[in-house]
Parts: sequence; C-alpha cells; structure tokens
Amino acid sequence: MYCLICHNQIEAGVTWTSIFTFKEHVPLCQKCTSEFQPIHSPTCPYCGRDDVPQCFDCRYWKPEHLLTKNRAVFRYNHFLKEVIYRFKYRGDYQLVEGFGPLFRARFKEAFDSLPKTTRLVPIPLSEARLKARAFNQAEALAKLLPFETVELLRRTSGEKQAKKNRRARLAMENPFELSRVDEPSPVIIIDDIYTTGATIHHAARVLKENGYDEVASFTLGR
Repeated sequence: MYCLICHNQIEAGVTWTSIFTFKEHVPLCQKCTSEFQPIHSPTCPYCGRDDVPQCFDCRYWKPEHLLTKNRAVFRYNHFLKEVIYRFKYRGDYQLVEGFGPLFRARFKEAFDSLPKTTRLVPIPLSEARLKARAFNQAEALAKLLPFETVELLRRTSGEKQAKKNRRARLAMENPFELSRVDEPSPVIIIDDIYTTGATIHHAARVLKENGYDEVASFTLGR
C-alpha cells in the first residue's frame, strides 16, 4: 500500500495508534501523518482552537448565538494547507480516505450524545465551482460520518473566499439561502476549514432563521 499524500510505500502496521492514539488503519505513511497537528483539547470552548482561551473572532460571533460550538480535527498549518489545496483544487478526491479515521473519532468525541435525528449540512459550492471541481469537498467529508447528509443550503454568490483577507470575509454579505423546506432538526454544518468563521456563521444564520434551533459545526482544520 502507498501513502495517499507522498505516494511512498507505507510500512506495515502504521495506524493512527502510533501517532494520535486511534487504532483504525489509514492509507498514509508515518512521515506524512506526523506533519499534522491534531487539536486534542480545545482551549476556546466556542470555535475549538487550542492555542488561545478565546479568540477575537469568537468575541465577534458569539453574541449572535448562531452556533452552539465549532470543533475541528487539526490546526491549519502549512502541511494541512497544502494537502487541502490538492484535495480541493487538484481534484485529489482519494485524500478524503486519509482523513477518515481521525475525522470520525474526533466527531464522536466532540458530539458524543447526538439524537438520531441529527443531520449533516455541508457548505455548498456554486454550480460553476462544483462543475469545475467535480465534487464538493465539504460533502465528501460529511459522508465520512454516520449521520444523514442533507443539502439544505444553496449558494447565491460564487465569489471566492480563499483570497479574501480577514476584514473582507467578515464584511461579506450572506452568500447562502435555504434550498428546501424541511422539518427542522438538530444540524451540524460541515466544512473543510474554519478561518474567521464567516462562512459557517452565514450558513448558520440561514438555518436559524428557518427554524433550525440547534446548529453546530465541524471542520477538518481550524
């Protein structure tokens, strides 16, 4: 078996056990997995960061009560940034399999008592971007988890967020709207990265305004 990231052969017996204490086998080599920085114990109870007790972005968003919390698997370091770039922009869909074991384990830790009616809402792409990439990375991550994935949101603006600075992200208009009328239930928004929180909070606002009272979020990186 070969590593999904560096394509070198994987040594026999490499699992998350030797790296992050999880036993499920992963198609990644030890060198690549050691480059990830897992978030073990969040110090910010709202956004899930582990390097500050409460960040500036949380002071901006928390008073609106749009989310119960966000939790993430990894710090958004340079290595994760490069891997996600390949995943999103180069169409390397198989990389999602490497995230699977820890993504599922961290989700179970963060949301250990969810009702069976809980559903996962991936952040949507615009039609043009979905056509260009051939898949939605947030939906691919959501499908790693043992809950129903539903497309409750539609993107009304296709403007890229990746090149925006922090101020521009926080000032942007809400790019989402509800895509279907459904029976409200607890929902968890899924996305690849939580940066300023703007994208996730705009999505949460639409859901809250349409009767979804319990909204949290879960991301690969923070």
